[in-house]
Amino acid sequence: MNGTYEAIFVLIVLLIFSAISFKRRLLDRDGTIIANIMGLAIYLLGGISSFLTVLLFFTVAELATKVGRSAIGSEHERRTIGNIMGNGAPALIALALGSNIAFYGAIAAALSDTLSSEIGLLSKRKPRLITNFKEVEPGTDGGVTVLGFLAGLIGAFFIAAIGAFIYKNIFIVIIITISGFIGCIIDSILGAAFEIRGILNNTQVNFLGSASGALTAYVLTILL
Repeated sequence: MNGTYEAIFVLIVLLIFSAISFKRRLLDRDGTIIANIMGLAIYLLGGISSFLTVLLFFTVAELATKVGRSAIGSEHERRTIGNIMGNGAPALIALALGSNIAFYGAIAAALSDTLSSEIGLLSKRKPRLITNFKEVEPGTDGGVTVLGFLAGLIGAFFIAAIGAFIYKNIFIVIIITISGFIGCIIDSILGAAFEIRGILNNTQVNFLGSASGALTAYVLTILL
């Protein structure tokens, strides 16, 4: 696929994405605009492989959210600019700085956290606060379950497998999986320590969690 066809493909996908998001109320208007801008920027900085990776991330994340929310009888909340920036900005920054491995670390952390939170709602046992292991109600910031952690690990591995396939390097699977899962854990710790107290909001916690995944991937690549 040459550059012209790639660009046309990306624009068509973004148009379809916008239409579906509006129809299914997945994103609000501003969130849809920012998501399109971010998708285009990721394509321009990272190429078609990075764009498709983000597209797969969004698709899997939405499916997980639908499953998790249905389990507790809750409606899917419309994602806003904050949701988009919190999960996507670290990946975009990584590409702008020229680090593809950090990009995948950030996306892996974002998907790991999303799956951990949403699939964790299916757990038959109440979540426990990650900082003191006391039982809390489902949906509590920083609340974790074994099922949620397992889902988070699978989410990180999913993005890692994509990265390994694109770069034809099986070793990348280990780095990105670890990085993504660490980002998920840090997100939970920040949620329990700061978000639950109103010191940080959800956007900030998501940003720091994804950024942790990016930074971990970058550091591990240097060390290993």
